[in-house]
Amino acid sequence: MLCEKCKKRTATVFYNENINGKTRAYSLCGECAAKLREKGDLQEITSMIGSFADPFSELNDSIFGGFFGMPTLRSASAEKKCPTCGCTYSDIAKGGKVGCPECYNVFGDELARTIHAVHGTTTHTGAVPSRHRAKQERMEQLKKLKKSMQEAIAKEDFERAASLRDEIRKMESENNTKDGE
Repeated sequence: MLCEKCKKRTATVFYNENINGKTRAYSLCGECAAKLREKGDLQEITSMIGSFADPFSELNDSIFGGFFGMPTLRSASAEKKCPTCGCTYSDIAKGGKVGCPECYNVFGDELARTIHAVHGTTTHTGAVPSRHRAKQERMEQLKKLKKSMQEAIAKEDFERAASLRDEIRKMESENNTKDGE
């Protein structure tokens, strides 16, 4: 995709802005984006990140510095490491990949905050391979039933809560049977 401004270079900066219902979208090359930033027509990404606060504060240096060529915003202090692969959170942020399965346990809080800040949720909402679709649908139905049961308990509708509890137990036993196959 070519830059919308100069129509010469490849667009590498994609900027969307929605202010009071008025939407602006740009696909720009780095040079044109820098010119618009200087004029004040394009907000600097570091100022936008600052408005998100904590979820991005640990990643400003590594992700945005590495991917966008921006200066580092703060120095890294002593970091915890994954005992299995020796990977640090900075390594994950720089490379964009987790070192090993244990990293999800070691850096779970940091990863969850970041994923939630970027995507708005930590629950997968995209396409699911057909071989896993049935299991995911059962799990979603189970989650809905549990939520309904909690709502019934809060409303002191104990007959409905008991009925939902029985349905949940039935589904859980079916899931255990199907997962064991």
